[in-house]
Amino acid sequence: MDQFRDRILTVVFATTQLVVPGLPALGYGRTVGAREGFATPPEVPAGYAFSIWGVIFALSLAYAIWQALPGNRASEAAARTRRRAWMLFALSTVWMLVAQFDGPNLALAAIIVVMLILALGLVATVTAGGTRTGIAHALTVPLFGLYAGWLTLAAFLNLSTLARDIGLAPLGLPEWLYAVLVIAAGSALALIMLQRLRGNVWYAAAAVWGLAGVVAANLSGPGPVAVAAAAAGLIVALLIGLLAARRS
Repeated sequence: MDQFRDRILTVVFATTQLVVPGLPALGYGRTVGAREGFATPPEVPAGYAFSIWGVIFALSLAYAIWQALPGNRASEAAARTRRRAWMLFALSTVWMLVAQFDGPNLALAAIIVVMLILALGLVATVTAGGTRTGIAHALTVPLFGLYAGWLTLAAFLNLSTLARDIGLAPLGLPEWLYAVLVIAAGSALALIMLQRLRGNVWYAAAAVWGLAGVVAANLSGPGPVAVAAAAAGLIVALLIGLLAARRS
């Protein structure tokens, strides 16, 4: 019964996280990017970078369908991941609803931190899994790797937004310097996790994609240029870390 419930919930929440972003187009809520103050700090990537969610949601739906198929219901890979997967998809849905209907930044930060913990656990599980071939590997490794890599940076962005909201940021520092500290903290965690995840390419790709978006958003003015340069340097560090982790 528990396995049946988990299979159904995985399909349900993989679908809701794909559908909910379309609600503003129907007149319900507003897009996350239109949220007041959300897209202004220099640590926020350029808008195009958020298109990675489309890839993540598509992979999530493919995974949900795969794990629900009769031939895969007893799959070890599905059994090890589906419960935490539907919880991750459900929290993603809730996060988007809170953001679209102007919920508190405290709730957004709390939800995304829990999402990050779930995603990191999932990518660690599939990275340490036995088989390196087959549909299970081809679905779970990219899905949870991208999810965890993107959320590593997104969690720090949400925490930064919360800190600004309650008056704790930018700590009396210039905006550009505070932004550098935020992205440096997120990148430091990404480097640590990259080592622990045995150089997961998909995790690194999502983190680099986010940092590249920060570079693209900060290509003018002395302060923004410093943010862009710092982000570019962190991309290089991540790539070096990826190579080192895969050799170890």
